[in-house]
Amino acid sequence: MQHQWDEMHRTRKPSFVLCGEPQGQVLNLYVHGYSAFFNQQQLASFQAQLAGIEGSTNLMLFWPAGHFLENLFAPFKDIIASMLGGGSLGAATVGLGKAVGYFLDHYKSVEARVDEVARTLLAELANYLHAESIEVRQINLIGHSLGARLLVKSLLASPELARELPLNHLLLMGGAICTSSPWEQVSAPLKGRVINCHSSKDWALALKPDTERCIGRYAIPLTPSLKGKVTNVHLVTFDHAAYWPQLQTVVQYTDLLQERRGMIRADQRSAEVRFAEEDVDLYPVLLQARAPELQFLAELMAAKRSATIAADVRDPLQLAIELQRMGGDSFMNLARGHGVSYRQLAQDVALRVGIKFDQPIDSVALVSLEERVAETLIEQYKDKLSQADRQVFEAELRAAAQKEQGFFHRFDVGRSATTALSGTALAGLTGFILRRGAATAIPVVGQALAAAMLLVSGVRAFSGPAYSITTLAVLVLGVIRQRMEREALNQEMDLVVQVVEALDLPRETLMRTVSPDC
Repeated sequence: MQHQWDEMHRTRKPSFVLCGEPQGQVLNLYVHGYSAFFNQQQLASFQAQLAGIEGSTNLMLFWPAGHFLENLFAPFKDIIASMLGGGSLGAATVGLGKAVGYFLDHYKSVEARVDEVARTLLAELANYLHAESIEVRQINLIGHSLGARLLVKSLLASPELARELPLNHLLLMGGAICTSSPWEQVSAPLKGRVINCHSSKDWALALKPDTERCIGRYAIPLTPSLKGKVTNVHLVTFDHAAYWPQLQTVVQYTDLLQERRGMIRADQRSAEVRFAEEDVDLYPVLLQARAPELQFLAELMAAKRSATIAADVRDPLQLAIELQRMGGDSFMNLARGHGVSYRQLAQDVALRVGIKFDQPIDSVALVSLEERVAETLIEQYKDKLSQADRQVFEAELRAAAQKEQGFFHRFDVGRSATTALSGTALAGLTGFILRRGAATAIPVVGQALAAAMLLVSGVRAFSGPAYSITTLAVLVLGVIRQRMEREALNQEMDLVVQVVEALDLPRETLMRTVSPDC
């Protein structure tokens, strides 16, 4: 690794890095984007992560994508020195302007290298496989950010060689390339599909120093000729930094290795499987659930007499299908061939517990629905408790919320759960429920639902356990979704930590930046 690191930085030529031992005849080639590795340790960590992808031979293209921290410290030090030394705001502004100008120039210089690397990439890949005696029957190309652009450019630069190689899928994650690229030509040599993973939360691409409408934020427009060759996958919770840390999830969700009847081979899926896998508010979240959360959901749904799932099931797809079934009417499920979407299920739960909205419920953010359900259930359940029991319950909520919120916990002990900052009530109630298990939690939520519906309509809340089951599921899915948000923020904060350490700033600076209320 030391030799490859030194050689690439000395010659500025890309090199291939084999990650782990060869595994079969399917090759995944991973191409990183701009500013990927600041030091050799980060590269080694990434290599180890790729080695953990099972079912394929994993190869990385290590190319001169630079890092924006290179030579960036000087202008930042000018800013800090000016401010600490009592300098004027004008001096600090000049220093900041230098830093911004450096970043723009640096990014543009790396962007210019893409065409150079792309011109010879496929030829060098073929030569590498031959020299290392690596026999493959299928090659998947996976690129992130500028790495996605590099792969697209390489297919356009060498179409004949691309047809000679056994290229299967092209997986693009947060791609920094225009949606109007010639996708017919890009997809032509592929036996599989172009899979575009995009997210509207990818603000890094929104702030990219040009006006390009990138596929990392938007779907590739599907013409009739592209419908069988391009798949757009909206990963609604992902930001630009989320793809590599959650690569295993992306590989599973897109069924890159074709280990199951997955999203790509749509013609082989049943209506229920297709509907569940395309529910972007549910299935990607279950793929990232922790073992106790999957266990809870399985035991919860298995408690229903009509359930078709066992308590020991942990497969996210099976859990998604079963939850969608429970959210719909049995006869309607039979007629349409599947249950209801998670969004519809959450809306039904919110209305069932008597929540009123100032706007059409279809326009309310999903995370707001989940939080309002948690807050409503807390207040309704507390109303049924004695003063002593209420104090015990609130203490339990606070303890569970603190555990769920982790480093970014800002729970004010002087405030009630319903006036806590966004997500604390949800984390607290869900943590409380998870700690007790499904069997104990159903009566708690059932009592709250019954109380709510008696107030709203004067009748019993439900005939059977279905709503207490789907309500609990909304709480659990909500806390998983918010945990994913926090983990993505943690990844972004790693960069802040690097800058603080590199500039030798006080640790208090970082703490005030991250958590000013602490």
